[in-house]
Amino acid sequence: AGLSTKRVQKMAAERDPMKRADFVRRIAQYPATYLLALDEVSKDDRTYARLWGRSEVGSRVEASQPFVRKRRFSMLATMALDEGIVAAQVVEGSFTRDLFLKYLRDDLLPLTTPFPGPRSVLVM
Repeated sequence: AGLSTKRVQKMAAERDPMKRADFVRRIAQYPATYLLALDEVSKDDRTYARLWGRSEVGSRVEASQPFVRKRRFSMLATMALDEGIVAAQVVEGSFTRDLFLKYLRDDLLPLTTPFPGPRSVLVM
């Protein structure tokens, strides 16, 4: 019937294609060596979530799924495009405002240089 099994791809409902295009246009003005990319990730024990589904050949499977969290670990990591990860920190639970500011002050800012220059633009 033209269907195939595929892994479900979760997508944020809040995505805005116009804002994404504007971001790409703005960030493209900086040389890659100027950029530091900072992101937070977390891992927790979750209830079973469907990973596979069926759809027509050539199309993705998407599903909104609720999450139930138990024990959680969070990590902040900063990557320079020419060097890889240059700073990282892991905590149990979530990062608070104070922990985030401490990471910026103690771990990340010492690695930056004044603008314009390498490692002078922080992308969060």
